[in-house]
Parts: sequence; structure tokens; C-alpha cells
Amino acid sequence: MLMSFSCLFICSNICGDCCIAHRVFSGILRSDVMCTACGFTSTTYDPCVDISLDLVPNHEGPRKPSSKTLNSCNGNAETVNPGVSTLLGCLDRFTRPERLGSDQKFFCQHCQVRQESLKQMSIRKLPLVSCFHIKRFEHSPIRNMSRKVDRYMQFPFSLDMSPYLSSSILRSRFGNRIFGFDGDGNGSANDPDCSNESTSEFELFAVVTHSGKLDAGHYSTYLRLSNQWYKCDDAWVTQVSENIVRAAQGYMMFYVQKMLYYKASGTS
Repeated sequence: MLMSFSCLFICSNICGDCCIAHRVFSGILRSDVMCTACGFTSTTYDPCVDISLDLVPNHEGPRKPSSKTLNSCNGNAETVNPGVSTLLGCLDRFTRPERLGSDQKFFCQHCQVRQESLKQMSIRKLPLVSCFHIKRFEHSPIRNMSRKVDRYMQFPFSLDMSPYLSSSILRSRFGNRIFGFDGDGNGSANDPDCSNESTSEFELFAVVTHSGKLDAGHYSTYLRLSNQWYKCDDAWVTQVSENIVRAAQGYMMFYVQKMLYYKASGTS
């Protein structure tokens, strides 16, 4: 595993009796589909061990938090140049409301007919280790061709996931009213299957990169141990600077809950 043995040991002793991979990497996603005619919302939950993100350029410049209905509420401070992709921008897009097309109408239980709708994803439960997979390989059925996306993406070393939690998304949608449905309201701290802001701070500890083309390439990993970064390239392990890691073309990023990282590294 990419994670240090000390951190894995701590993670594996916190959760239940399932396998170590699920104890460490498993989270829960929430999907809301809202009828645009009456506002009825259908909610489903799905387990996940990673989150796949579309790699899109930032065309909006520095972003500001928004409290509009069904809008993302990113509290991470970030300043980037237009055109530069960022992990926070990808997470914003992942949790942004999406209007489904007329060919994807869903059956509204309130209207009793198929209606157009808005769909929004959020994270109900954060894993101990959050794994983000960047979609760098894409296929175009129209052109009948595949290609690798080599665009650089900026990623933070410290990550606050609270803006993407279901509780935050719902507060943004409904305001700060107290509501008691689905365990994602203000009472989420008492729900073992629902994350709250106290466990939303993460630290980057591993970055997987891919060099080469679609049909031939090579994977390597940057790993953080005791606040020092190392490059793991097959049988070779070399010490590298933080700037080298920041410039890496990330394919997968692994973030561990901050309290676990500092407990494993013996720092505070």
C-alpha cells in the first residue's frame, strides 16, 4: 500500500471488521435529483473507495464562495490563473448542480409524471483516506479515438473537504434551518455514517503520476513520510523537494485525515 505502516495501523484499528482497504478508503456519496416543477427530491446513497474527477480548465479566475440555491459552497481559499486546472475546481464541478437533459427525465413521486430535474452530488461520509482519480484518459465515440489529457492540475497540500459534505450542501440549499431528515442535517455528528466538519481536514501524503502516452507509459509515486517527500520509481527511491511534488502531473492523489497524519508522524 502507498500509506505508511504506522498510519495504516491507526486507520485499521478505528473502523469495523471489514477488510483493511474498505476500513481505510471507503466513503459514502449522496446523490440528489430534484424535480424542477415541484421541488420534490429523490435521494440515493452509494459507497465509494475513490472519486473520479473530470479535468477541466478554470475559466473563472479566483473563485468566491457562493450561497445560491443548489450551488457549491467552497470555503477553500485559492487563487489561480484562468485556464489552470485545480483540484478544488474539479471538486466544485463534481458537487455542482447539473441540469439533466429532456432525455433523462425522472419519475417524480409528487407530480406522478416524468419531469426535468437537477442532479447534485455530495459526500455524506468521508473516508479516513480520500483518494481522487483524475480522468486523464478519454475516448471520443464521435471521432472513434482515445487520447491522454496532459494538462497540468494544481493541488493543495492541505485540503478542507467540509464544503463538499452533504451537510454543507444542504445548508447552502436550505439555509441554516434545523432539519432532521436522512441524517445529513445539524445532527450529523451523532450519525456514524455521516461526516462532520471536525473530520474534514486532510493532508496530502501521496501522488501517483503517469508519464508517456495512452498505449505506453510509466507510473511513479511521490510519497510523504515524516514531512519528507520521496519519489518511488520501480526499485529506485529518491528524496525530492516539495516543489518537485507540486509540479507533478497528478493522476491520483491520496489525502489522509489530518489528525491521523500527525498522530502517525508524531507531530502536532
